[in-house]
Amino acid sequence: ACVAAEAIGMTAASSAAVMADRLGSAAALALVVVGGLIEGAALGWFQGGVLAQAFPALSRRLFGVATVAVAGLGWAAASAPAAFADGDTTDTPPLVAIAAMAAVLGVVMGLVLGAAQATTLRGAVAHPWRWIGASAAGWAPTMTVIFLGATAPDASWPVAAIIGTGLLTGVTAGAILGLVTGWFLPSLDGTSASGRLVLHLLAGSRAPGIARTVIGLEVTGRRSGRRMRFPVQYAVNGDRLVVVPGHPDNKTWWRNIGRSATQVGVLRQGAWSPATARLLVHGDSDYLPARLAYLRRWPRRVLPDTQPIIVVTAPGRDEQL
Repeated sequence: ACVAAEAIGMTAASSAAVMADRLGSAAALALVVVGGLIEGAALGWFQGGVLAQAFPALSRRLFGVATVAVAGLGWAAASAPAAFADGDTTDTPPLVAIAAMAAVLGVVMGLVLGAAQATTLRGAVAHPWRWIGASAAGWAPTMTVIFLGATAPDASWPVAAIIGTGLLTGVTAGAILGLVTGWFLPSLDGTSASGRLVLHLLAGSRAPGIARTVIGLEVTGRRSGRRMRFPVQYAVNGDRLVVVPGHPDNKTWWRNIGRSATQVGVLRQGAWSPATARLLVHGDSDYLPARLAYLRRWPRRVLPDTQPIIVVTAPGRDEQL
């Protein structure tokens, strides 16, 4: 979707820039703005379509409007100076400087665009504001490619070559944007991108040091029936693992674990295995031993007396085999 959007957008923008060279300032500015709006409209339509399929509660129309307002006009504003340049390239900055400036602009634009788009994601996903980071991460390399492609042609290039370069630039930039933001897409309604990366490392046993401090935990929502997977710190207390939900008032996953044994999944030693978990609260007979075991492992952690604690009983790797 991003490839299609940026191919259309960059072709329109490069065509507008070529035509602007032959017109007066006012008409040139109008063409550049139109080219930017086409780029924003294409991105909003194609990207919004994918997001609306993944999250049906999203308004594709509002997502498109937000994208046009920021991406379209922002791209038009960034393109305007180039459209009115006199074609003298003797003072063109080095490519490294252009790439660095483009990456910074991409981060800024990504933050603003992501914030605007995130407002339309509210109510459609559990974590709409994560899209801001996804947008900034995606637009930094994308804008770098766009600027390098836009500065490649000079006045001696034929029109077909300039437009063709715009198309190739759009395809390349769109692929990068789609790959980066696509990595973040599942995080809008599930585990964060960093959490998914930790789970990936745990599953592949690529980071033994992480496995000594973190396990993967799978909990099923009581009402939704949706499985949630995320990494958590743990301590060992005999044959059980002790997990403490950080900032429990702001998190809900632990509320799906009952005072009696609840089925969960545990990612440890490179594989997921079935396990049982139980919620402990202050006053339970097992509460203090579990709390002390956790504080011995994590002595800098401060646990209030009301801190809920989860104890997990999981089979060892040998038992699984």
